Amino acid sequence: MKTIVEFLKGRTSPRHGFTLVELLVVIAIIGILIALLLPAVQAAREAARRSQCTNNLKQWGLSMHMFHDTHGQLPAGARNNPRQTWVMFLWPFIEQNSLEGLNDTNQPFYLPPGTIQKTLDGLTGKFVAQYYCPSDIGTDQTQADYARRRGNYVVNWGNSRYGQVDEPTGMAPFSHIKGDRSKPRDTPFAKIKDGTSNTLLMSETLKAWSRMDNDWRGDIHNDDGVFRFHTLLSPNTSAPDIIQNGWFQPTGDPGMPAVAGAREAQVSAARSRHPGGVLVSLCDGSTRFIGNGIALNAWMAYGTMNGKEVIREN
Repeated sequence: MKTIVEFLKGRTSPRHGFTLVELLVVIAIIGILIALLLPAVQAAREAARRSQCTNNLKQWGLSMHMFHDTHGQLPAGARNNPRQTWVMFLWPFIEQNSLEGLNDTNQPFYLPPGTIQKTLDGLTGKFVAQYYCPSDIGTDQTQADYARRRGNYVVNWGNSRYGQVDEPTGMAPFSHIKGDRSKPRDTPFAKIKDGTSNTLLMSETLKAWSRMDNDWRGDIHNDDGVFRFHTLLSPNTSAPDIIQNGWFQPTGDPGMPAVAGAREAQVSAARSRHPGGVLVSLCDGSTRFIGNGIALNAWMAYGTMNGKEVIREN
């Protein structure tokens, strides 16, 4: 006769583990699900980053209009004496009153309090979130003797190279007069004959990967740097930007092709990490996304303020 223990043992079902085949099938299913979900997650993250970038451009556009309301014209793209850029002129209109209150408008950007050598303690070294597109992977500072912040937003220089003397028909809101760095353009909205909704105000640029890279694209406080973009080149073009000799060395970033050249020949495209194009702000304060495939003549027409072109994007 069986004892109770023996009887219960006989009723116990044998345990079975996963076979190797079953385990591999489960792993494969999990891998497929991740592969299906990952693009959607990445797309959602990029949509959020693009939304933040759009908001930054809207805030810059609003600050431009506030400056115009106060001074009767848009800020100069840059001035040479003393050397400062549009960014510093807009500090009081982007809630950076602390920077504006300390700024000495009679000093160039590279002297105190604008820049304090080998530190980020100067005004141009302070972090301002509105300078940056969250999609860009570049570093937000340049680490040289004159250390300062880089940025992703640049103003419209139109269809002329940086030092071009004979301007083409249709000037841009922020270019110098006939290439003379001592003559920044004064641009009230009344001078934008093509219409503020047909004229670019700002777009994007990319920052170098390393703070030690000798690449001054995004050096938005430097009046001699790339605080601007040119509509001579299509958005995100594979054609190289031309950066001044002595201020450029290749970074290896395929999204930022460039070669060195003379100061007068400098030209920089609008560039971003957003898939398919760049965000822009128009002179009426609106923002929109411009695809990389826009016809070059249409892009150039957006770059002028009195070219009298009919814009057809395709």
